[in-house]
Amino acid sequence: MIKTGLLDYNRLNTLKKAVQVYATRHQVTAQNISNVQTSGYRAQKLKFEEMLTGAGHRLQGQQTHEGHLSLGRRDIASAQAELVEADSNYDNGINNVDIDEEMTELATTDLSYRLATRLLSMRYNTLRGAIKGRVG
Repeated sequence: MIKTGLLDYNRLNTLKKAVQVYATRHQVTAQNISNVQTSGYRAQKLKFEEMLTGAGHRLQGQQTHEGHLSLGRRDIASAQAELVEADSNYDNGINNVDIDEEMTELATTDLSYRLATRLLSMRYNTLRGAIKGRVG
């Protein structure tokens, strides 16, 4: 199996997972913004990047039996984002939603989503061109 170049499925899977995570993070941030005036609401965050830190530098073990435990890094497709309560000391008088922080998170997530979708689109266009026999 070809593992580098045009058919590098790890990169495709990483980009697809990034698009999914950024879309979910956008929903969580939008929910926080919509509840800025809801008494007692607790802001939430989507943790994902923290779970992947250092995962690419560890060796991947091979399971020879379905009952064996997985060893080493996980496949990016199997990694799941975790929704947690934001650990914030901010108090707006109603709840802990900091609208400025949420708007910054929304803009950052939007830019990250756009970049990931653009890279994914470019990767598929490259593959499409290779299939059709186009060069460059």
